[in-house]
This record gives sequence, structure tokens and C-alpha cells, in this order.
Amino acid sequence: MIKGSICCMRICKDATQINKINRRIEICGGIASGKTTFATLLANAGFISIYEAFREVPFWKAFYADPVKYAFETEITFTLQHYHQIKKHPASNKFLACDYSFLLDMAYAEMGLKDSQLSAFKAVYLEIEKELSAPALVVHLQCDSEIELDRICSRGRNVEKNITLNFLRALNDAVSKQIEKAKMTTPILTIDSAKNNFAFDETVKKKMLEMVTTALAVGEKCQ
Repeated sequence: MIKGSICCMRICKDATQINKINRRIEICGGIASGKTTFATLLANAGFISIYEAFREVPFWKAFYADPVKYAFETEITFTLQHYHQIKKHPASNKFLACDYSFLLDMAYAEMGLKDSQLSAFKAVYLEIEKELSAPALVVHLQCDSEIELDRICSRGRNVEKNITLNFLRALNDAVSKQIEKAKMTTPILTIDSAKNNFAFDETVKKKMLEMVTTALAVGEKCQ
């Protein structure tokens, strides 16, 4: 089943900023929900896909080993990396498609940070939000935590071996909360990535692209 939700209540404060930076799609979902696969689908359709360079973050392995202990430096670094990747990309008439989302960054932060650390993260986040503004579209990939865990086990990354079902459930809940908050300012397209095989099924791939194209068109009319 495919379901989409488009919200058109955005207010554009700076047309130049929107034209140069806001023409992007962010893909949001839990671990192993299909974010990179979806970004590749968009890349093959002519979008400019940007992939999270997670191996360049020096703390990511430590984070998976102990998410509580290493949350602050990990979340700050990933968020700044995402900001830098988008900021440095040349302006283009094509939409960027990021296999990450700032909503996911905030979900991770609210899961793992408290008190002054969370306040510091939110201060950085707000500065990024001011400069980049909202994306043209967020693709929300919903996936059952049990299926995500199966996918994690199947791909066999040693660094992910300590990820638990409870962690995946908590992350998916945190993502859903961020999506709900964003609906009044950002168009959201929600896709069940467990039921829609956009990795290999050509019919599903075509339908996904149609959904994205339609969502972008509706969003642009509402600016």
C-alpha cells in the first residue's frame, strides 16, 4: 500500500534562497528502511542524489557500540555533514535527492540527548534550518522494525551487530513524531517500504517516481 500526504502551508521568505537551496528531496526513515535504495532510484531517473558519507564520521562505529555514550558528538557531526553537503552543492535546475533528512537527525538527537547537550544540538539545528529552509519534499519510508532488523542481519555489517529491535522501534517512533511536526510546513510523501519493493520491482519503481513527481508538482504550486 502506498499513501502520500502533501501539506502546502509553507511561507517562502527568500525566493533566492529557495531557488538555490530548497530544491531538494530528503529521504527519512529508520535504519535499513531503504533510504539509499530510494535515492539511487531517483538518481537513475535524473535527480541529483547525495549520499550520506557515514564512514567519514569518526564516531559512527563507537555510536553503534554505545549509542548513549557517544550520542552527542555523533549527532552533531552527522547533522553538520548533511548541512555541508547540501550547502556546497552547486545550484541546479534539478532537484537534489538526499538519502538522509534533518528530521531524522532531530529524531536521533531527541532519542539520545538530554538537557544542555540537546539544547546545544537544537541551537545548531535552528541555524541550519534558517539557512537551508524546508526541503521541497520529504519522502518518509515507513518500515516495521522487525523487517528492518532482518535487513540489518542480511546485509551483515559487523558494526551494526549490536542494534536491537527496541532501538529500531524507538527510532521509528521518534521519526514518526518529527514527521507529524513537519506536516504543517513541509510536503510529506509516506511510503511503506516493507510492502513496496522499489529495489527490484520495475512496476513499483515506476509508481514511486510518479508519486514523487506528483508530490513535487503539488508542493511547487503551494509555494
